[in-house]
Amino acid sequence: MKNSRLQELDHSNFEIVKGEPDIRGWDVRYRNGEKIGSIEELIFDTKAKKVRYMIVDLDENELRLENRKIVIPIGFAELDKLHDDVLIPNVSVDQLCRLTDYKRNSLSPELERSIASVFGRKVNVEPVASIKREERKVNEVDDDLDPDFYSHEYYNSNNLYKNRPNREKKPRLQDSDYDQGLRLWEKRSEGETIDTSDLTDVEREKLLKYRRELYRQRRYKEQSV
Repeated sequence: MKNSRLQELDHSNFEIVKGEPDIRGWDVRYRNGEKIGSIEELIFDTKAKKVRYMIVDLDENELRLENRKIVIPIGFAELDKLHDDVLIPNVSVDQLCRLTDYKRNSLSPELERSIASVFGRKVNVEPVASIKREERKVNEVDDDLDPDFYSHEYYNSNNLYKNRPNREKKPRLQDSDYDQGLRLWEKRSEGETIDTSDLTDVEREKLLKYRRELYRQRRYKEQSV
């Protein structure tokens, strides 16, 4: 059942607020700097207008983890103090291994509770809503969660900046020579939002590669200084 509220950012009609860092494509690193993977996408709450989860691709990880995609609540993410890396120092390898594989449109309330329990949070196993599923409309999956479910540190996006208390907002990525990825980006930009809801999978992959290439070049430049 597709969640009408939680959507991948590239599949929604929203984009990162202008001036804030877009961490998609950035490396995700563990406590001692080992690469865990990279952020492929962000899960966006279209009602609250907030990012709730990161989709992390474990490809090319340095912890011998199985190559798959997992979902981690945004509150566990911290920006590295100096580099454009995302750190998750409060997540254990055991927790990473216990997280369920992520598949598009599979983020149900049951899965959200399961993710929360992996990180040690005590959550109700049974849905909060008393209405039987067969009596509900097809896309009404949101009522199964406690209204205060996201009022938890796991979903505190301010944790992202705890290592950069005096951060300077960076401008959005602009002119560059990354061909198809850049053309797609510019073609779909309108004001402060980018509508990516009707992109094909091939076009989304080009955008992802574009973001990752920008990230790699920026990191290489930092390390060369």
